[in-house]
Amino acid sequence: IHPGVAWAMLVARICQLYPNAVSAVIVDKFFNIYSQWSWPQPVLLKQIEDGPLQVRVWNPRLYPHDRQHKMPVITPAYPSMCATHNISSSTQKVIMEEFKRGMALMQEIGIGQKTWSDLLQRHEFFHKYKFYLCIVAATKSTHDQHLQYSGLVESKLRLLVQKLEAVEGIELVHPYVKSFTNGYLCKSEAEMEKIFNSYGTLEGQDVTKDVNTTESENTEELKKDHFEVHLTKLFIGLKIDLRKGDKKLDIQSPCGEFFGIIKSWQSFDPKLHHIQIKNVKLYDLPDDVYIEGETRPTKPTKRKRTISKSDSQKRPKSVGAAVAS
Repeated sequence: IHPGVAWAMLVARICQLYPNAVSAVIVDKFFNIYSQWSWPQPVLLKQIEDGPLQVRVWNPRLYPHDRQHKMPVITPAYPSMCATHNISSSTQKVIMEEFKRGMALMQEIGIGQKTWSDLLQRHEFFHKYKFYLCIVAATKSTHDQHLQYSGLVESKLRLLVQKLEAVEGIELVHPYVKSFTNGYLCKSEAEMEKIFNSYGTLEGQDVTKDVNTTESENTEELKKDHFEVHLTKLFIGLKIDLRKGDKKLDIQSPCGEFFGIIKSWQSFDPKLHHIQIKNVKLYDLPDDVYIEGETRPTKPTKRKRTISKSDSQKRPKSVGAAVAS
């Protein structure tokens, strides 16, 4: 089920509750009601019905898996299903924060302190976190074959999110909802490896000068002595708290398990398909994640300060926070 369907059903429920309301009231009630909703109580447009077919209908009383759904929004047509089964603990936190932020903005719009444009501002995902994971899926083949592989990787990303949530020191795992895809024509394996290894980071900007398979007018001519490589990158923002326990964050296990899931795909071919997970810091994100006119975050310059005699004395261990590298 496309995620847009779930949002449409959430809006439809508000329209059912306020059938004569104007659109501004619907928006206000949307944020107000869902920010206070008693999750995991399901959002229903109509009562769930049983039918004659031997198909599974959403029922948390019968199925333990259905009881695990964090924010169930149930489709009205038989057989009823949960449109939001992918929501994890982290993404529930993100959604609830946005519901509450929307409610606060609507209150300020109501008293004239804010305008509708404040509610419709672009997201700040690529400004928000200090650390990101970039998942890169590459296919040494046609664009159509890459779509199959990248679609698989994208569909399994929720499993990586769930595994990362269990890692000590990770407070929040926030996957970005869209992917970025590029295609290149490479002369050699070494050139492909260079693109693959730098893709998804700021240092990878140089390789974008290579011939792009979707933009070049001479693609067919170049294909005679080049081969196609298509890459898709997905981002996950990490909120990390290492104040408790070990000061090092170990994500090898969840990443290894994720690689295992991808490589167990029946069509996976190690000669054609590649997968990589990179740790990318905020200031090393590539330019193409920012839209035209958006100012990318810049690293603050450190100021040198003169150390006074009192500051130079050794501080007790209880003072000052540990810095994670």
